[in-house]
Amino acid sequence: MSKIAVIGGGIAGTTVAVELARAGNEVTLIEKADTLGGNILDYGCKAVDKCIKCNLCLVDETVLEAQNSEAIEVIVQGQVRDLTGAPGSYCLTLETGGHLQEITDLDSIVLATGFLRWSDLETGTPEFSSDNRVIWASQLEESMKNRMDHGESADILQLGYNPRSVAFIQCNGSRSIQEKARYCSKICCGYSYRMARVLKHFYPDLEVTIFFIDFQEAGYFLDINFDELDQAGIKYINCKPIDVSAVDDRLRILYENQQEGQMEDLEADLLVLSEGLHPNEDNERWSMLFNLQQDRYGFLYPLLPEEETGIFLAGSIKGPRDIASTISDGKRVAYRLLRAGKKQLCESGGQGHV
Repeated sequence: MSKIAVIGGGIAGTTVAVELARAGNEVTLIEKADTLGGNILDYGCKAVDKCIKCNLCLVDETVLEAQNSEAIEVIVQGQVRDLTGAPGSYCLTLETGGHLQEITDLDSIVLATGFLRWSDLETGTPEFSSDNRVIWASQLEESMKNRMDHGESADILQLGYNPRSVAFIQCNGSRSIQEKARYCSKICCGYSYRMARVLKHFYPDLEVTIFFIDFQEAGYFLDINFDELDQAGIKYINCKPIDVSAVDDRLRILYENQQEGQMEDLEADLLVLSEGLHPNEDNERWSMLFNLQQDRYGFLYPLLPEEETGIFLAGSIKGPRDIASTISDGKRVAYRLLRAGKKQLCESGGQGHV
């Protein structure tokens, strides 16, 4: 049996903790907020007449198991302050409630502290953000999360009005040199499609347009083509709009029709801005504390093999991932830890934590 600390109680962290605990290890799960869940707490189920595989239900089950497992000690409102020791005998110093405590004799440590959304950053604010017809995807997520509380209300998503048309703009906070994020965030295409489906479900006559740079055919989209998207009543335009302005009680979106080679505009009642994923603000501190390297965007990767250092990275701390791939990565990291633990046990002749 190994003794392992997992820092971060979001999707990746809880997945790692649960898999390790199921295998009989002693796990301490450390979360800086007052509850487990991380960013996923802000997401809403996107099922309509059928499930469209947003994977939130899988996360709920894992978080609940982590909370109830006797093999997992959950520490909330815990801030990591220091690390000493070596693999097999690490010591983490935490601050909880203004008091310091130590977690000693740790064989390994897993960092799974997630990401920041574009709207969480000071620079992630569009010039027209004061217009309540322009919202972040996270604001629409909040409406979806709360929709079951509104019964059969005509305005079930609590937008304040019934929109006749909505436009989504992809790649805000990613695919941009100016935003220091030339990478693809990998989640926006799938989530915008799912959110559009929910809107179409509650507002059947709604006109939906999604502006995109290129289509990320991953996850759920592997089984979907543009013909099916057309059948769902969703119009896709391959470009990023040039300008958005308010005209009377509507929004005017100026864009280039690349097929026709001319400027056109589209009017909408609601504009939803996707949010790229950015590195967590703690990543620089983690890089120094745990001897890790930051890539040019600020995500982390190990300098040495993780099995040698005993410091493992899981989930979107390494780069953008959707829910399904974050769960998969969390399980993969847990299995690597289990293999490393068995190898150490064999090399030590069966002597270890019991």
